[in-house]
Amino acid sequence: MSITYTNEHGIPLALAAWLLHDEYDYVQDPRYFSVTTLMKPVRQIILAARAKAVQRTKDLSECIASSLGSAYHTGVENAWTNGNHVKPLRAMGYSEEEINSILINPTDDQLAENPDAPTIYVEQRTIRTVGDYRIGGKFDIVMFGEVQDNKSTSVYTYLLGGKDDDYILQGSLYRWLNPKKITASTIQINFLFTDWKKADSLSRPDYPKTRIATKSYQLIPIVEVEVWVRNKLNEISRYWDAPEEEIPHCTDSDLWLSDPQFRYYADSTITDPSVRSTKNFTSLAEATQYQREKGKGVVLPAPRIAKRCSFCDGFPLCTQKDSLNHDRP
Repeated sequence: MSITYTNEHGIPLALAAWLLHDEYDYVQDPRYFSVTTLMKPVRQIILAARAKAVQRTKDLSECIASSLGSAYHTGVENAWTNGNHVKPLRAMGYSEEEINSILINPTDDQLAENPDAPTIYVEQRTIRTVGDYRIGGKFDIVMFGEVQDNKSTSVYTYLLGGKDDDYILQGSLYRWLNPKKITASTIQINFLFTDWKKADSLSRPDYPKTRIATKSYQLIPIVEVEVWVRNKLNEISRYWDAPEEEIPHCTDSDLWLSDPQFRYYADSTITDPSVRSTKNFTSLAEATQYQREKGKGVVLPAPRIAKRCSFCDGFPLCTQKDSLNHDRP
């Protein structure tokens, strides 16, 4: 996809260059799918591939979240490579013997000489061939057999667990790719919160106490992941050359469709659900019951937003989006 960048919000040149700087080692192979791509809906995968020839305009402000995430990943990687880990571990009280025993991104020869040594793998890419396709992925870090993924995200995501299934599938795919390196049956997610508030951490028992928190999830058995991969590839093959209208639509879950919401307005003349409401409900029954109790007003369903459309590279070619509410121009 050819992208022309705009700077509608006046981001300074020093940061604009950072937002467009990209050192990621992409695999240039049309038959290659990364773990994160394979996890996307089939419609998004296929239309994104077709849209590569489409000219798109993108504002620099759209790059901020991904650049912050990349900086987080790069910082963690640098801390564990080129011997940079020694000084921090000393500061935390680790002995020289403990520090020297750790093998970081070890070779097969090093493992053969030290089969019982604690190992850490950082940002390692693995590729497997499945039929006519190549599937690959680069995990963030594997600490002593357990894969860990570093996420910069909102506290809301952490509390509600809306992406837990994605974390489990991603970690399971990494283990499927790296069964010798990833020997634990769990994935640990290391959250770095972009909107953490100290006041909330002091007043809310469920709120994370620091800007960094972790959660662990049980991985899917490898044999089940193998079946999932082959089924997904078969579906991609089936629709790869199909007309756009024949490619299966994204489901509500695929679209990250916002939850239903019913808005009560004391003023019964209001017809626009985007206006600030008097009270919101998650079910129509609760909203209408409240309306009856008040003896006045009106209940309006709020539009459900297809949040994934904002991140879909296949957006220019997709007709499903035309019947959806989304926040993408």
